[in-house]
Parts: sequence; structure tokens; C-alpha cells
Amino acid sequence: MKSANKWMAYFTWSLAVLFLFYEFFIRVFPTVMVQNLMESFSVTASNLGVLSACFFYAYAPMQIPVGLLMDYFGPRKLLTGASLLCGIGSFLFGLAQGLVMASIGRFLMGIGSACAFVGMVYVCSHMFSHKKRALLVGIGNSLGMLGAVGATGPLTYSVNSFGWRATVNSFGFIGVFLAVVLYFFIRKQRESHRSTTKQASTTLFRNLKMVCMNYKIWLNGVIALLTYMTTTAFASLWGIPFLMQSYGFSQELAGFIISMIFVGWIVGGPIVGMVSDRCNRRKPFLYICIILTIFTLLPVLYISHLPISLLFVLLFFVGFFQSGELLNFSLAIEFNPIELKGMSIAFTNFLIASGSSIVQPLIGRFLDWGWDKSFQGGVPIYSLHNYHIALLTLPVTLVLALILLLFLQEKCKLMCCKTDISS
Repeated sequence: MKSANKWMAYFTWSLAVLFLFYEFFIRVFPTVMVQNLMESFSVTASNLGVLSACFFYAYAPMQIPVGLLMDYFGPRKLLTGASLLCGIGSFLFGLAQGLVMASIGRFLMGIGSACAFVGMVYVCSHMFSHKKRALLVGIGNSLGMLGAVGATGPLTYSVNSFGWRATVNSFGFIGVFLAVVLYFFIRKQRESHRSTTKQASTTLFRNLKMVCMNYKIWLNGVIALLTYMTTTAFASLWGIPFLMQSYGFSQELAGFIISMIFVGWIVGGPIVGMVSDRCNRRKPFLYICIILTIFTLLPVLYISHLPISLLFVLLFFVGFFQSGELLNFSLAIEFNPIELKGMSIAFTNFLIASGSSIVQPLIGRFLDWGWDKSFQGGVPIYSLHNYHIALLTLPVTLVLALILLLFLQEKCKLMCCKTDISS
């Protein structure tokens, strides 16, 4: 019986990871459809940036209440509903004839996706001993992020072979199918949680108030969002069209090159975290990671005709060093009492997602400001100079993160140790 329970725990974890994989996939897919969407909806970069960011308009505010919802409904019902919402949103997006319907679809995807990471962490914390939780969360996040890799290079083949609408509609079928699997194969949660919902709600708002009153959490969160903007803006939307314009690459090749950013995240996250834990320091590694992100990103943006192999390597290290942003979550926990760790993580993720909802349309607006109103096949054509000006946003945000990091005081090594032991 014990062996059967263990098997079921790992099976449930694998389903939660599968939904996280799906969430990363639908979060990133617009990057391989930029020109298709501009042509189909007759929009420019500004409108497309807003359309993509509709995901984060829903995802960001949902980060705060999703923990309470998970406690109330349990992973079975909440992940089932979340997957269904993602599927419905994909259908609306794929069938949309105008920007409004597509935006609604993208917004629904954001609501459902907000439950993915929390759901995976919830399963780890409730079905496994504390000795395995951190490892399974780390492995689960890396496996889930493979969805972002699949939504860049490999997805271009589907878009070019079957069209963007058929491709996005297939995401709808996957979402509905996954909802059925989650409902029938995740065990029903015991009802004992419902009696404590009112108390949990009171605790939620009390904890949120305590976290919001800590200026270090705000400063740390802003540094995290400024650091993450390179991934959310360049890797998740504007990187492929930039490489196509800058180098004349095909969409497929540009997609595979951009996917190296996510591969770098997958590899770098565990390594940077492990080294930071062993040294018991966060801030020095944040400095190093941000500086090295700038030095690996600038050649890609502003040096023409780099060898293809070097682009693969540079963008891998952009993702690798960007993964240092995960240390901001460790700092968020260390800046508050241990009983506030869940809210600290949720609030930090909320700030990061809020920044993502701003930077994608912001770069689109910068592209439109310098645009000479030229079209080709009904698609706006942006010059390399337009991209150079608009993407200057990314190194600027990284430099701002470095400046703000000067004002962030890390807890002393001894205090960190005490906090870790007490937890």
C-alpha cells in the first residue's frame, strides 16, 4: 500500500509538471507567429505587444489569490479548470477574426496558466517529504520550461506546415484533453480544508499586508522584474523577428537560436542556485549574473554578422546568467519571517509578471515610433535600426537592476543560516 501511494504521488507530480510544460508552451508561442499575427489581424508592433501581454494582465494579479484557491479547491479541481480555461482561450485565439477576440483568448490563457507553477509546488509540498520537495520543485520547473524550448524552434515547423490557426487550435484540444486527464487521474482532496477557508482568507490578507510593508520585498521584486525583462521581451516575443531582420535567417533557424535562452535557464538555474547555497550568499551572484547577461546580450543585439555557432553560444549564456534571477526568490523568503515565505514568493512573482505585461507592448511602441510605415505582403516592416533603438530597453533595464541592487542589503550569513535551520 505504501508503494502504491508512492507511485501515485509521483504520477500526480508528473501530471502537474505536464500542465506546467503546457503553460510554458502557450505563454511563449506568439514569438514564432509575429508576422502571421500582424498580417491576420492587420496590426502593428504596438498592438501585437498588447495582445501578447494580455496573458500577463491576467497572470500577474492571479498570483496573489491562487494559493488560497488551491487550498480551497485542491489540485484536482483547480488544475482541471485551469487547463480547460487554457484550452478554451486557445480556441478563441485560433478562431479569432479580430484583435478583441484574440485578446480575450490570450487573457483566459493567462488566468489558467497562473495555477501551473503553484499547482506543481502544492503537489510537491503535500505529497512528498521535505527531503524531496526542493529537488522535485527544481526538476519540475526545468521540465516545465522545456515547453518554452518547444514553443520556439520546433513549433515553427507546425506553423509553416499547417498554419498558425490550426497550430493554436491544436493547443485548445490539448488543453481540453489534459483537463480530462487531470480530473480523472488526480486524487480528490479531502474536504477538511473548506472549513478553514474564512480563516485562510483572513490570513492571506494579513500576510499580504505584512509583505507589502517590507520595502526590501518591493526593491528585490523590482530588481527581479528588471532582470527578467530580457527573457520575457526578447526570448518570448521579439527575438525571432529581430534575428530574421538582422541576419536574414529563416523563421525556423531564428526559432532554434532563440530557444537557447530557455535551454540556458534550464541548465543555469540549478547550477547558480547550488553554488549560491554553498556560499550562502545571494547578492554577489546577482551582480555577476546581471553583468555577464549584459556582456553576452550586447553582441547579439549590436554586432552584425556574428557566426551562427557564436549566436547559439551567446544566447545560451544569456539564459544561463539570467537564471540568477531565481536568487531573488530566495532573497524574498529571507527578507520575511518563514511563515510568510509563500506570500513572499507570490508577491515577487506578481511584480515580475506585472513587468512582463509592460515591456512587451513597450518595445512594440518603440518599434512603431521609428517605423517608416512600410509594408510587405500586408505585414509592417521594421528596419534593423528600429530594432536597435527599441531593444535598447533591455540593457537599460539590466543596468537599472544593477543600480538598484546597490541599495539592497542582504542578510548576514549567520542570519541566513539560522533562518534555513529554523525552517
